[in-house]
Amino acid sequence: MTDSHEADILIAGVGHPLMGDDALGLEVLRKIEEDAMLPRTRLFYAGSAPVDILGELSGVKKLIVIDALQGVPPGAIIKKHFSPTIPAREINEVETHGIGLVQTLCLARELMPDIDIIIIGVGTEPMATPGLPLSQSLHEQIPALIRIIKDEVAVSLTRM
Repeated sequence: MTDSHEADILIAGVGHPLMGDDALGLEVLRKIEEDAMLPRTRLFYAGSAPVDILGELSGVKKLIVIDALQGVPPGAIIKKHFSPTIPAREINEVETHGIGLVQTLCLARELMPDIDIIIIGVGTEPMATPGLPLSQSLHEQIPALIRIIKDEVAVSLTRM
């Protein structure tokens, strides 16, 4: 990984570490940190506050978000470019504590219109009971997710 001033790519993990499969983003970041040297990248764990990603975007040309996904078949890996046409709930002053991932990415797009945003995740069963670890089925998907992330970084670096 790279010093934050030299990073063109931010890989952000989203999810709560004590909520079973919701910890996917954190677990993927931990594995990348252990195993993978990704040039010109920086890792950031946003936890259950994806809005914190906005403070990390200075100088970033590509944002890769890792998250457990509901509404996707369990175990299915999804990689999508975030489109500004995805509707976001209107954000007003009284709900700034509850800004979710979609709203955060819409704000990121408004602040940095040229940023490339990719969402990579795995479909989950309904979220687990608090305190349970990441399920075995999602844990087994981590190597495939890391391959997808490495490929995305490699392609991006050839275009930057």
